[in-house]
Amino acid sequence: MPDYSVSQPLSTFYGTHLSPVVATYERMCDRVAMALGYPMINLEVHRNQIYEFITMSVEYFTKFAGYDEEFLVFDTNLYEDGKGIRLDKLFSITPELADSYAGVDLTINQSSYGATNTTVAANVSSVIFSTTIVAENSATPTEYAIKMVDADTKATRVSKLLVTTTVTSGSGTETSTEYGNIFTGSSDILSVTTGTSGASARTFTIIGTPTSTGTVTVIPNDYLVSSSGVSANQNAFAAYDVLVDNYRKVVNVNGFEQGSTTGVNTLFTIEQTLAQQTYFSYSMGNYGFDLISWYTVKEFLDTRAKLLSQKISFKFNPRTQYLQLLPQPTFDVNGNNTSRYYGVVTCYLEKPVIDTLKEQWVYQYALALTKIAIGRVRGKYTGTSLMGGGTLNTDVLSEGLQEKSALEEQLLTGTPGQGDADPPMFFVG
Repeated sequence: MPDYSVSQPLSTFYGTHLSPVVATYERMCDRVAMALGYPMINLEVHRNQIYEFITMSVEYFTKFAGYDEEFLVFDTNLYEDGKGIRLDKLFSITPELADSYAGVDLTINQSSYGATNTTVAANVSSVIFSTTIVAENSATPTEYAIKMVDADTKATRVSKLLVTTTVTSGSGTETSTEYGNIFTGSSDILSVTTGTSGASARTFTIIGTPTSTGTVTVIPNDYLVSSSGVSANQNAFAAYDVLVDNYRKVVNVNGFEQGSTTGVNTLFTIEQTLAQQTYFSYSMGNYGFDLISWYTVKEFLDTRAKLLSQKISFKFNPRTQYLQLLPQPTFDVNGNNTSRYYGVVTCYLEKPVIDTLKEQWVYQYALALTKIAIGRVRGKYTGTSLMGGGTLNTDVLSEGLQEKSALEEQLLTGTPGQGDADPPMFFVG
């Protein structure tokens, strides 16, 4: 447990619902321990036990809540025959809809394509990445993913760096902005600066100054541009969860719409014909189709599409992350998609763990599990007299069990208070 024998500054405890002070496992562990009387009394529980209880709370919470609604556009050329579309990876390569993702590893690690790995020492400035600027007058922005892992504590730090470099008449300049900084320890462990060096300042460098010894991984460009086109070999930061060291998962799909050429703005369609009839009916003497007739015809067309299996249905497997379309796109003998179209999927995407830690339910459930663990340890010594005539209080066990049951009922029945997530429910496609 942390040493709170010395009073902490008030700024340590300032927080609101939308700006909570709990953003790490360490801080959540401290809150649970202090709610049980620490440091004024010793607790019969190990810090790793509390970490495990926090993880159990997060896993349980994210099964029924803790998700965001997202909208995703996809190209059926990404459809794998007999399997479907991998939505978790598709979230990371959405800007390049025509690309393939089947063999792409989107995690930030030392084996990522194009990664540079540098061992750094505490409080020593080191060049962790360098590359030669090729083009003159090139001001195209380049993005880098930067990750550091502390060698001792394994605390992780991740950020994105947006850089613009130019070389004009043998003189190089650069501008950079670091954003999306996330760290799992109690404080940041790396500061990053950029610059140019070498002949005519044509070498761009990223310099890192860590507060501890560890390994820094730098991955240039989310999307690698080559002569063969754009290839999604890099990590997309928005879909990456630094705490689980993996990309975020889709909980379920609750909507799918196929793109088409129908509509009132497209000639030679039923919609456009009905729109013309409706317009002329009100502008030239109330004859022809009115809005009620238009609505009735549209309902008929939708019903016909369903009965004749013209409307595409879908099913989603959250374990494999594959979205299957029924009927699936058609492929020729060479595996080429012969019925290409675009579609829109409405998905529920898991929040990053760092956001889930901020939910009050997660804290309360971890607290209840900790009470149960302490109560079971104390129950082993029931009847034992303490020095001075005191006895062990095991009421904390029944208290924790009651709180655990109430919190589970709250989560399963959709009681308000689950953050900004929708009430828990079954999704029916």
